[in-house]
Amino acid sequence: MRDAGLNKRTLVFLAALCAGWTLLYADRTALYPLLSVIGKDFNLSNTQIGTITSSYFLVYVAMQIPSGILADWVGKKQLLMLTFFIAGVALLGFGTFARSYILLLLFTAFHGFGAGAYYPSAYGIMLKTVDSGQWGIAAAIVNLGMSFGLIIGLTISGPLYLYFKSYSGIFTALSLLTLLAAPLFYKVLPDVGKGSEGNSRAFPVVKILKNSNILLINLAQFCALYGYWTAVTWGATFFQEERGIGMGLAGLFVAIVGISAILPSLVMGKVSDKIGRKKIALILFPLGAATIFLMAYARSTFAILLSLVAYGIVGKSSWDPIAVAWAGSHAIAMDKNALGTAMGVFNFSGMMSAVVAPVVTGFIRDITGSLVTAYYVAALVSLLGGVLVVFIRERPENYPSSRIAKESRASD
Repeated sequence: MRDAGLNKRTLVFLAALCAGWTLLYADRTALYPLLSVIGKDFNLSNTQIGTITSSYFLVYVAMQIPSGILADWVGKKQLLMLTFFIAGVALLGFGTFARSYILLLLFTAFHGFGAGAYYPSAYGIMLKTVDSGQWGIAAAIVNLGMSFGLIIGLTISGPLYLYFKSYSGIFTALSLLTLLAAPLFYKVLPDVGKGSEGNSRAFPVVKILKNSNILLINLAQFCALYGYWTAVTWGATFFQEERGIGMGLAGLFVAIVGISAILPSLVMGKVSDKIGRKKIALILFPLGAATIFLMAYARSTFAILLSLVAYGIVGKSSWDPIAVAWAGSHAIAMDKNALGTAMGVFNFSGMMSAVVAPVVTGFIRDITGSLVTAYYVAALVSLLGGVLVVFIRERPENYPSSRIAKESRASD
């Protein structure tokens, strides 16, 4: 398999996809430090607070498989642009008109609808355009936007709220930036076409679901993301109310996960292209589980910071590019036009954790009066992901060379 570097044109469109993730993650994570404020404003229980974020992810997850099919059918670039614009409109409504709990849920869910097509479209474009020998590092570059958006969203919302005593302006400003991204995508992103040669039928989802290796990768993704969304959605609240850290710093503490993940995710993606996905994954999962456990167990500020930095290095962000490339290699071995559908199913499986984790975490807190037990549960779920990795084949039978990736691009 050839190990050519990424050319300038490829780096430009990967940077654009990274910028898209930056905006979407900033859109969603700006809400998390404000959950306790919203809960007090609307007199909500912890389960109801968790339902706000879960309403987003419920619709987001429901969009994954349909949008993956549509991405293969009508064109990944076209679908990405349209739904990204919808996400911006929804966020504008959240910042301007959400004056009741029901409206909060509706606009949050509508944003999830718009954002739901980004994953299968973006990674479908990446996998169809980039040489297969560079999938790990390419996915890591795109994934950097998740870390950047996490940092921006978590660090700006708390301080801005404390200064302005209102959160509507924060989301209105983010919505305008999101809306302006659509013209950027039109100019920069490659058009990888639709479907296969003259075939308007999407790749069957059932074939993806029957692939045992893809199924196990998807389940491992759920386990990895369960711990991540427990830490990210409830982390600011946990540090504020159970560790005595102020609102202005609580979001910054959680953002450390994104800051410390930037370089390691690039390294892991590149190394996995060289030595394989499985070896690294078997190391990352138990270490990630240990760091989630330490987030709740730690009492001193230094120990908390150390656990967050460690999780950024060995947690979800380092596993993500490995998982995308791994799932992509098994999918393209089935059919070169299965990538959009496969990425939709893959992200559906992983993001189901974002539906489940916030509500389950809030429910555990309502029962126990603390978030500590919920973090321990998240650590166990993450550890389970490592067990699943043991049974995944490193490469599918008849693994395609980089030549097949080129043929896939040429057919479009």
